[in-house]
Amino acid sequence: MSGKKHVLESAALRGKGKFSEAVAEIEDNIKSFDEVTIVPALLQAFYAAKAAGDVQKAKEIAGKLAKHDPDIPSIKEFL
Repeated sequence: MSGKKHVLESAALRGKGKFSEAVAEIEDNIKSFDEVTIVPALLQAFYAAKAAGDVQKAKEIAGKLAKHDPDIPSIKEFL
C-alpha cells in the first residue's frame, strides 16, 4: 500500500472513532511515506491521538511534525 493509501485509511479509521487504530496505521507504515506524504500522515496520527485524549502520544507526534514543519498551528500547544 502506498503512503497516500495509508493516510486515507488512517483518516477513515479516525472518522469511525477508531483512534488507536488510526495512529497505528501511520506508525506501523512510517517507512512508506515520502517527503510529500509524511506531514499529512503524521497529522492524521496527531489528530487521532488528540481525539482519543492521548496527550502523551499527541506530544510525541507533534514533535515529529515540528521537524518537518514547525509552523503548523494545530501542533503548537503540544510542543
